[in-house]
Order: sequence, then C-alpha cells, then structure tokens
Amino acid sequence: MKSFLLGLFLIPLTFLAQGSWVNVVVQTDQYGGETTWEIYQGDQVIASSPVYQGNSYYETLVELPSGEYNLVVYDTFGDGICCAYGTGYFGLENSCGLDTFIYDFDTTQVTMFFELTDCEQPIYGCLESNALNYNPWANAPAPCNFPPVPCDDGQTNILSFFTPDSYPNETSWQITVNGDTVASGGNEGNTGVTLPTYTCVSVGDTLVASVYDIYGDGMCGTCWGGVDGYFELTTLCGDSIFMAGGNVEFDTLYSEPYIVQPCSPAFLEGCMDPAFVEYSVDAVVNDGSCVTEVLLGCTQEEALNYNPLANVMETEAACNYNLVITDGGADGWFGSWLGFTQGDNIYGPYQMGPNDGYEETFEVALNSNEEVKVYFFTEGNAETTSAQCGFRLEGPNGIIAQSGTNPWTDRLNKFPFSYSAMPTCSNYCIDPVLGCVDAAACNFDNSANVDQGCVYPIEYYDCDNTCNDDTDGDGVCNELEITGCMDPTAFNYNNIATDADDCEPFIFGCTDPTQYNYDPEANTENGGCTPYVNGCTNSDAFNYDPLANTDNGSCIEVLEGCADPQAWNYETLVNIPDSESCLYEAVGCVTGLGEPEGSGYWLNDMCFAWLIQADPYCCEVEWDNACQETFDYCSATGIEAILAGDDLLVYPNPVSDVLNINKNVDLDVFDSTGRLIISKTNTNVLDASLWTPGIYTLHIVWNNRTVIKKIIK
Repeated sequence: MKSFLLGLFLIPLTFLAQGSWVNVVVQTDQYGGETTWEIYQGDQVIASSPVYQGNSYYETLVELPSGEYNLVVYDTFGDGICCAYGTGYFGLENSCGLDTFIYDFDTTQVTMFFELTDCEQPIYGCLESNALNYNPWANAPAPCNFPPVPCDDGQTNILSFFTPDSYPNETSWQITVNGDTVASGGNEGNTGVTLPTYTCVSVGDTLVASVYDIYGDGMCGTCWGGVDGYFELTTLCGDSIFMAGGNVEFDTLYSEPYIVQPCSPAFLEGCMDPAFVEYSVDAVVNDGSCVTEVLLGCTQEEALNYNPLANVMETEAACNYNLVITDGGADGWFGSWLGFTQGDNIYGPYQMGPNDGYEETFEVALNSNEEVKVYFFTEGNAETTSAQCGFRLEGPNGIIAQSGTNPWTDRLNKFPFSYSAMPTCSNYCIDPVLGCVDAAACNFDNSANVDQGCVYPIEYYDCDNTCNDDTDGDGVCNELEITGCMDPTAFNYNNIATDADDCEPFIFGCTDPTQYNYDPEANTENGGCTPYVNGCTNSDAFNYDPLANTDNGSCIEVLEGCADPQAWNYETLVNIPDSESCLYEAVGCVTGLGEPEGSGYWLNDMCFAWLIQADPYCCEVEWDNACQETFDYCSATGIEAILAGDDLLVYPNPVSDVLNINKNVDLDVFDSTGRLIISKTNTNVLDASLWTPGIYTLHIVWNNRTVIKKIIK
C-alpha cells in the first residue's frame, strides 16, 4: 500500500550501502514552481534542482563521491507538496540499496540525511546472449525478449506485453485456455520496462486474459503522480486483442475473452540458410523454402562486369560508416550514452560532453549485410534527455539508422532505447563511365573506364597552354623562340622574331657587284649603279677623261710649252700650248728680255714681238705712250687677228660656262681624242658648261678660210 509521512522537519536516514551516485525523484503538486532542493556536503551546496512544473514526475541523477550528505527540499509557500493542491513526494534511490521516499510534507523545508560509499552505476539490460534484446554493456538484469517458440500445427503465437506502473509489486497477469493457465507473470519488474512473452494457443480456442491489482487502483500510476502501466495482447500479425492499463482503467481485476484466430505471419516462417536466395533474416521456423543457391556477382545489366549467372548482388565485405551523434542543446548528454553492436563486435560508449557543441562524428568499420543494434542509455529524466540527444549511422548507401525515426520513444524498447539496422556496403558492379582513360591527356578522367576520346597538349605546351620551358618568361616556348631584329625601322627587321637580336640600319648604295660603284657595305639598292667606263682617270693627264671611272692605262702626261713653230723655243711634243712661253727673236732690239743662244734679243710676248718689229722705235729708242697704246691694242685685239689682218676673237680662254665669238661662224669642236662633239653653223655662242675639263680644238670657218683655235675648259 501507499504510505504517507507528514510534518517531518528533519528525517535522519543512514544507508551504509555502497554508492557514488544518487537519483533524486520528485513528484510535484499543482504548484511545482514552489518546490526546489539542494544537496549539501557540510556547508557547501554541490547539487541543486531544475525548475519544476506542476503535477509532474522528475528524476535527476547526481554523481557524488562517497561521503555524507543532506538533501534539503524547499517549498516557498510553506505548505509542502500536499493536501488540497495535489499530493506529491520526493525520495532518493540508487542501485545499491538506497530506496527511501517521503510522501508529502506541509512545511517550508525538510532535510534528508544519507551516506554513500563507492558503487558501480548500474546499466540495466538483458544479460542473455541468445535473447533478441541482449545488451552487451548491461551489468544489472532486465527482462529479456526471446524469439518465439514454433507452435504445433493448428496453433498460433500470442504475444503479451507487460509494462509495470510505478508500483510493479501490486500487479500480475495470467492467460487461461479452457480454464487452464498457459502463461502468467507480474508482481516484479521495473517501472516502464516492457516484458514480452510468446504463448502458443490453438486456433478456435477461447482464451481469457486477466490483470490483477492488489491495491485496487489498477495500473493507474499517474493517479499517484507516477507512471501508468500497460498489459497488451497482440497476434503476430499485429492485431491487438486485449488492453489493460493506461486509458483502460480497472480496480482489482480486468478480464476479457478472445477466440483465437488463425495467424501466419510471413516473417516467422521461411528459409533460415543464408546460403540460399530465399533466406529470411526474420524467420524463426524453417519452412523448407531454401531452393536457389546464392551465386554472388554483379546483377546490373548495364555494368561493365555484369554476370548473367549471378542471382545475388555481390557487395564489399566491409566498409566505413560514420556515426554522428548530436546534442540539440549543445550542453552535453548529462551522463547518457550510446553504443552499438554487430555480431561479436561492440562499439562505444559514445556521448557528448558539455563543450562538444552540437555534433560529433566517429568513423567505424562495419560488415556488410550483418545486423547492427544501436542502444541508447538515458539517466535521470528520460524524456528530457532523449529529446536532446540524437544520432545517425550513415555509409556508402546513405543513412541506415537515425534518431529522426524516433526509436528512443518506442515504449516497447524503452529500457534501454534500441534500434536495429542492416548496413550495406558498395557492390562490385562497375558502372560505365565515359571519358578519357589516358593519364597523359589533358582531359584524363581517373574515374573513366570507357574511352570517349582524349585531348592532348600541343608540342612544347602543357594542358593549360603554358610553355613547358620558357626561360625568359615571355610566353614563347624555348623551342619556338626566333632570334632577330625587332625594330621595325631597322634594315633587318624580322616581324616574326620573339627574341631581340642586333639591328642594322639601312645603308643605301649600289648593291650590284658587276657595277663600277658597287658598295659591299650597302644593304639597300638606291638605283644609282654606274657601269664601268674605261679611260684615263688622272685629272693631271693630258687625255684625262672625266667620264671614265676605270683607268685603262692610256693616260698621256701633260706637256706644256711653246707650240708655235715660228718661235725660237718651239716644242713638237707640246700638247698644252702656252703662248706666253714662246720666245721670238727681236732683231735689232737692244732692250730685250733675254739673250738666248745666238745674237739678238728674244721676247716671250707675241704682241711685244710684233710691236718691236712693227715699230722699232719702241725697241731701239724708248718705250713711250704710243708704244704702250699699241701694245694695249694688240693685247685687246689678239695677235692672231692682227696677224690675220681681221678682228676674229674667241673668248674667254680658259672658259667655264659660255664661249663667245665676235663673229657669226660655222665651227666644229673636237675633244682631246679627236672626237667631234659639237657642230654648229652661223653661231657666235657655245655652251661649255657641260664640257668635261680638258683641251678642245675649234675648227672655225669664217670669211672663206679655216681658223684653228685651242680652248681650255
């Protein structure tokens, strides 16, 4: 029966049982916000309560070292947790015998003393390895869920679920068929922990399910601030045939009959040999359906390694999975933890610390197609803790298990929460991947297995069109460099040059080596080539040819002198007549200029010689004004004119530009080689500006006679 202790201000309770943790249990009244508690060690507060809501049940796990402590419970209103505003309670418990509660109090505070020694914190779970809910981490017993026992022909399995309320010792149950008890249980177990039981019954029989409560309040744990219990019968086909507890209230007894119906769930019977295609992982009864032997291989027709004989896809034996655990509050899991198993392998525990944030990832290697069982263990207030914690198990083919499917709120597996999954690794099929399979190509695809064409770099370049070798960094590969002049104003400019070389200026001249003025240094023809002209090129020679550019050895030495046969010093070889050099005999002149061999005097001036002959007075007596005037006349007129008895004059001599004749005459002009160069009639002017310097002979026809004159240009 439920008991009440009222009006307690101090309750000294001493437990010498082992323990280093304690669970603080609180059932609030309607005004949960008024209730708080603190745990003291001496004068120091080492733990305190969360904020409570009204009419609610709470558990808070507190880890403590061994020692002596006080639990102080406060009520700000001073009426405790009782009476007209709802009945509450609080207490302490652990796995080593500490189990004491105070039901209600009506004062401002109450203190509970307790003592703890070292004690391993329990992990409740099924310890039987052949059970469906075997827990490898468990160190404290909890109900086991075993596979159903095959029934005889004409029978079927009925599955019962018994979940005790907060007062498990008050409740029991039984199943009878035709007055005989075939299954029973209860009066034991843990609050909220479901215990499944399989029972074989004959089809058509009437079974009666009964639930008993010795206190007379049914399984209504919430009626006292606790947790409701349940008793449910289902067929293996999933049909519920009986329910007691929860919303189905009763006092001391609740009972109902049921006529057993046939039920043959497919998952119970099947092939139990994994070497056959028909193998069923859920089968517990071998129905002889193992027919087709497993032949592993790639079963995808589009794959490169498709095996038409294979009937089961071959997968990798193992692969890496990621276990991601999450914390919605980013403040830790408050002592809760997660682990999982696969075959004989045990993984964990894993938990989030208060400083680990919202998510952590752990890499684990899992076998392919071997069941994984995930377990979640919660401490304290189970509903609050599980709501903050999460996980997902993901591999090559995606997520196979996660808290998003909410396995941790499944009441059938609530202690601990559990979930089963089947990991699958990548298969051995090779998908065709089109691409370039040549590693030397620019478009090489490491994942490609079917060649679709490759693109290669051009010579000397890489795949980014960058030179493999570019010493000067100008973007032109070393092998493609062209050395040359890069100045467009230079003679040797090279418009395809990439590396600068010496430039040459334009040098104009004759570039024809067959021409007289060929310039070996010239690089640009100027159109001024001159042919070879043979002749005397010595300007000092008598026969100098100003048109000649190539000396042929024909030069005649210039010989100046008197060319007048009448003169004393006449020279037959003279080719440049010098009239002033001629010497004439002045017969009888006693004041002559010289005395050559012989008698008398000789003059070198023809006009003076003529004068002293014409007028001996000017020689023999004296030179007077009359002599001078006569001499001036001769000099002005020309001795040839005087001697010829006329006034024919050719001037100036030497000539530069224009040669004048004082009479209109016919004439021929010959050069020093005797070549006729000009022939004129009835003229008195000759243009000598274009004549080559030298000696020219004029044959002048005038007054019915020919006069020869030599002219110097």
